[in-house]
Amino acid sequence: MDGIFGWNLLAIIVGVGYLALIFWVVSRILRSDELNELERWVWVIAVICFPLVGSIVWFAAGPHPFGIRITRDLR
Repeated sequence: MDGIFGWNLLAIIVGVGYLALIFWVVSRILRSDELNELERWVWVIAVICFPLVGSIVWFAAGPHPFGIRITRDLR
């Protein structure tokens, strides 16, 4: 591989892998039975806005980090 072509190819491979990981995390969130609809959308927005941190928190702490649940009922 020639200098710049090799680095561009590496950047494309890493970028496609990164996007595939984000899509995979979002699909796992949307298919999770443990979350209600509001929690799903909060997680999806978190992963899209903060892809690296959101994905790490999802995999490390699970769908309810620190036992936090989001409900529509604000009594």
